[in-house]
Amino acid sequence: MKNPVSYTLKNGTTIIVAHNEATPKVFANLSFEAANVYTPAKATVQEVFNTLLNQQLTALDAGLSYSHKGINLATYSDDFETALQSMYACINAPAFDQEDLAKAKASVMEHLKAQDKYFPEAVNENSIAKLTLADVNAYYAEINNPAQIVLTIAGNVTPAVAKNFAKKAIEQQKPMADISKNYLVSNN
Repeated sequence: MKNPVSYTLKNGTTIIVAHNEATPKVFANLSFEAANVYTPAKATVQEVFNTLLNQQLTALDAGLSYSHKGINLATYSDDFETALQSMYACINAPAFDQEDLAKAKASVMEHLKAQDKYFPEAVNENSIAKLTLADVNAYYAEINNPAQIVLTIAGNVTPAVAKNFAKKAIEQQKPMADISKNYLVSNN
């Protein structure tokens, strides 16, 4: 594996690439650094957002998943460009709706009642019930700031190719002003 190379794109996104010819795969993590700042007031929206985004990523069937550490991608190097574009398309305008929110809230509630997953004290039946789609959209607009996004790529892709793929995927993204004005509703 070669030493990692770091780039900062014009929009502020940091890209770190570690080229490794020994593997046929490419692994990537897109980290929303602002989401890593825990505050009790945002605990419920963070948990429900995690569930909502995972529901969407699973439906894409593109090898993507989301955790509190970011969106994860694992794919063969031949499929990396397409998978990266899928990841950025999803973060550009996730299609959250009331039905998805209800499912996510129900899922978090099930885990809360089963006590099979750790939740901060602020995540409770009352806070889940009060959470609205507007709350989730506002949280997403807050964390989806390119200057606070780090894309880490490791695997069988050169730094120059990875940077070009990332630039191309990001170019399809709407500016932050458009996202916040439209509350994540796609204009397509």
